Amino acid sequence: MWSRWSGIFLSITCVAALLTTCRVHGFVATTITTTTTSTTTTTKIPSSFINRHVAISSMSKEIKEIKTEHAPAPVGPYSQALLVGTTLYCSGSLALDPKTGEFVGAGDIQAETRQVLKNMGAVLEAAGASPKNVVRCTIFLADLGDFGKMNEIYSEFFKDNTVLPTRTCVQAGALPKGALVEIDCIAEL
Repeated sequence: MWSRWSGIFLSITCVAALLTTCRVHGFVATTITTTTTSTTTTTKIPSSFINRHVAISSMSKEIKEIKTEHAPAPVGPYSQALLVGTTLYCSGSLALDPKTGEFVGAGDIQAETRQVLKNMGAVLEAAGASPKNVVRCTIFLADLGDFGKMNEIYSEFFKDNTVLPTRTCVQAGALPKGALVEIDCIAEL
């Protein structure tokens, strides 16, 4: 039986590693032989397990950079977003106007939050996603006292979501360019 190995416990991780090794070398193992001091046992690996594992291990996850002129260009050596398989990782966004590169909001947390989310929405759209695809956000505030005002605008951005993304909100010591808010996200396409 699949779960019994003649008294020897063999973890699925070991089997998976064996199948991965076999796959790399161009063959697929269909049996595993175990030897104890008195017996040698050959056990057939179920084809459903082999097929599932070989399919998973042979998938390569392409990393694709997502760029859009409708969001600010990066202010450092990073990408606006990366699509890895079906997961989109969006860099933190500031309240910069993508056309001028100038700050929007003049110290108004709600105006900054609105622009940050507009920029994030443009990156999501460039990847073929929307706020409904977002599964995780991290919010950095210069002053946690601005949480309530930021949260009003954040709630508007995700108002059409049937399931809201998970999130963390922290007060940062300082944000780039003197920003009051920065938000990044992860989305599943």
